[in-house]
Amino acid sequence: MRPKPDSFSEAAPNTPEQLMQARCVPPMLFLYVKIPVVNNKLDQLHRREEKIDQILMERGIGSVAGWGGSLGDTLADGSRPVAFIRIDVDVTDIAAARALLHERLPGLGAPADTEIHYTIDQLSLIDIYSGSEWLLDQPAQLTSRDS
Repeated sequence: MRPKPDSFSEAAPNTPEQLMQARCVPPMLFLYVKIPVVNNKLDQLHRREEKIDQILMERGIGSVAGWGGSLGDTLADGSRPVAFIRIDVDVTDIAAARALLHERLPGLGAPADTEIHYTIDQLSLIDIYSGSEWLLDQPAQLTSRDS
C-alpha cells in the first residue's frame, strides 16, 4: 500500500517538462547535417550515418534519429538524382554536438559544402564546411529545398 502524500510533499509531475525534470533526463534538441552527394557517390550502406550515431552515443550527447536523400534538379533526360543526404540528429548539447561533428565529419568523407543546421535562441543557423575549415554561425536562408 502506498502512503498518501502529505502537505509537505511536492505535487506529482503531470506535464512533459515536469516529467523530464523528475527523471533528470536532459531535453533533446535537434540539428541536421546536410551532406552533398558528389559525383553521384552515394553511401548505399549508410555507414557514415551509423558512424555519426556511434560517436554521438559514445560521448553521451545524442543519436541519429534518421536520414534520407533529397533529389536535385531535373536533368535533360528527366531524371532527378540525389543531391544531398540529410541526417537528423537529436542531441542534449548543441555546442558539444557541433564541435564533435566539426572534428569528425571531414574524416568521414564529408565534402565541401557540407552543412550543419541548428537553432540557438530561436535563430536558424548553419555551419558550412569549406573543404578545409568550418564557417560558423551563418544565418540560414531557407528555401523549399532545405525542408
